[in-house]
Amino acid sequence: MGKKVITMSLSEKSIQNAIQELRAYQNSLTYKCQLLAEKLAEKGVEIARVQIADLDAIFTSELISSVHVEYEGSTKGGGIWAVIAGTDHAAFVEFGTGIVGQQSPYHGKLPEGVSWQYASGKTIHQISDGRYGWFYQDDNGDWWFTEGMPSRPFMYLTANELRQIVTQTAKEVFG
Repeated sequence: MGKKVITMSLSEKSIQNAIQELRAYQNSLTYKCQLLAEKLAEKGVEIARVQIADLDAIFTSELISSVHVEYEGSTKGGGIWAVIAGTDHAAFVEFGTGIVGQQSPYHGKLPEGVSWQYASGKTIHQISDGRYGWFYQDDNGDWWFTEGMPSRPFMYLTANELRQIVTQTAKEVFG
């Protein structure tokens, strides 16, 4: 983005014109910041969907089709946009579950005070062959046993990829 130059003299009219130009420039920057956030969020949806496919995390189409952009509100100087994975099981895919997840855990850094527990809970049982896991019923009413699943950190990888394209996307938006 090129430098914005505002010139003025010490006359009242010149100062008023300079103030108007500054306000217009401020509005332009606010708009461009909002546009940048929106573009990055839209790219984030595309990246997340590719990551889900690349990580072989498509069990049904529910997770991949739930990934979308949401406008979360505005803040001084811009808008807050988010990439949302809108299913109940998105966290289980991201972090992994059970004994299998414990052996292949999430490699991202969780926020302070947040933890993820593997192979815990009242439904974990040891079956006769020595494996630990739980039984679940699918949509057809059939029962299955699982030892869990590895972490497939599609959102973590999406965030990393977005960090790599911020500068390029900002150059597109700001010119």
